[in-house]
Amino acid sequence: MDDILKWFVDYFTIDDYVEMPDDIAGKLNELNRVQRGELKTKLFNEAKVLASDCKEPLKPIRWLENSFELIERNTFRLHEVLISPGKQIPDTLNVLLDNAKHSVSVCVFTISDQELSKRLLNACRRGIDVKVISDDQKIHDRGSQVYNLKKAGIKVKIDHSRYHMHNKFGIIDDRIAFTGSYNWTYTANKHNQENLLVTTNFDIVKQFNKQFEKLWDEMFWL
Repeated sequence: MDDILKWFVDYFTIDDYVEMPDDIAGKLNELNRVQRGELKTKLFNEAKVLASDCKEPLKPIRWLENSFELIERNTFRLHEVLISPGKQIPDTLNVLLDNAKHSVSVCVFTISDQELSKRLLNACRRGIDVKVISDDQKIHDRGSQVYNLKKAGIKVKIDHSRYHMHNKFGIIDDRIAFTGSYNWTYTANKHNQENLLVTTNFDIVKQFNKQFEKLWDEMFWL
């Protein structure tokens, strides 16, 4: 956040409009809603400091307005409803997994899709913290990839119940959540009528994170 704040303060000395550099925009997009709020508070306090030394009273106000506008314009937001059969859902999941920066938490009933499993493995090899929760009965299905994920070093937990761990959701980097009917299977990919919602809504992501943590504490190591 310090680098972002410094760029905005340096931007105060520039009279013409400038685009936010990619590296600053990238750091901005790593902030969640609470952190963006903290950034705006710091910018507001900085505007008061700048106003005390500025001969143009309106310049700090215009700078603050422009700064807030740049934050809104460059903040990553994603809200999509995806439908299968077709390539929408698997392609989107592949992109999300490939672009994970810190963590991937997946809570899915059954995992047999080899391509999605490969993306999880690649994320783990990149040093991403990958956690998987799945159903204890479905890991024995033909084609299940869950044991392969565990052998590769991914943290895997399962339920021990006569009932199913039937959730189908995940969280990427604590800022993107996905959920829907879609299981990670060949049939869901190629044939079934399925849906997936992907969102960066802060409150929804927070609730799914909380539920994942609760289930992670309750489940058993594979």
